Amino acid sequence: MYLSRLILTGEQLHNPYEIHRALWQAFPEAPEQDRDYLFRVEKHSPRETQVLMQSQRQPLSSVESLRLLATKALKLEIPKPSCQLRFYLIANPVKTINDEQGRQDRKGKIKKCRVPLIKEEDQVEWLKRKLATAATIERLGIDKQRSLNFRKGKHVGKIQPYVFQGILQIRNSEQLGDCVQNGIGPAKAFGCGLLSLARA
Repeated sequence: MYLSRLILTGEQLHNPYEIHRALWQAFPEAPEQDRDYLFRVEKHSPRETQVLMQSQRQPLSSVESLRLLATKALKLEIPKPSCQLRFYLIANPVKTINDEQGRQDRKGKIKKCRVPLIKEEDQVEWLKRKLATAATIERLGIDKQRSLNFRKGKHVGKIQPYVFQGILQIRNSEQLGDCVQNGIGPAKAFGCGLLSLARA
């Protein structure tokens, strides 16, 4: 696993989905491979975007619009159960409901759609479910982030990310490792889901 800092430049980055597409350029040797990286935006301005990225492959600075500041190989080592760790996560807490307009999919079933969880108690329960067998939350702070308006082809949408940070206690080291490698929650293509851990 690799942890990297990159700077992306280009006017198209005002659309959050384009950041995800731009990061693909860091892996030119296999552009058709499934996405195997997570990222979050750490700084954003009209001219450039600084990103922290976790990837299974080593990234390369392959084009002018993508500059690799630093990268290091990491061996994922989760401590034993009962240990406490600090955590930081930008996530998109949502629930899935039936389409309110009753629209149907190709199989004739009512379409499902995701709606944001806006009450803090619902967000807390959402995170507890995501970490259920991996860790117990000991302390938690939640901060609302700037909403992300995006365009993906003809589809226009909006995502409301939140920062979750605090202290967790490990219940299952392997499953917590899975959360780190695979990310937590939806909207990973928009910079959500990367779980960072550190000694408490």
